[in-house]
Amino acid sequence: MTIRDPDGFTLVEHDPKTGRSVWSYFDGQKDIYRVDYPVDETIKENAEARASAASNWKGDYHRIASIPLNIVHASGFAEAITQQDDKFLSKFLNDSDNRAWRTKDGKV
Repeated sequence: MTIRDPDGFTLVEHDPKTGRSVWSYFDGQKDIYRVDYPVDETIKENAEARASAASNWKGDYHRIASIPLNIVHASGFAEAITQQDDKFLSKFLNDSDNRAWRTKDGKV
């Protein structure tokens, strides 16, 4: 059985454990692939952690974010970690567009 989405992409692979889905589309000249990752649960868990986190930053260790791996790699975050680019990491984590990945408020 072939499964297609409304945009004409065909389901190639689905992992029920992770929810990851790989889709393909032939545009007449080349194959285009799209990989979908469910993030709703991560966003919900991060919001709950953020809401219950203490407002002060005491101690040595703080989990400040949970970011899906596809975003870590696509955004340049992984490369910034490798390069120890603290400026990029801070800018990414402090950007309001990335608030869904934060588990603690404040500035990094």
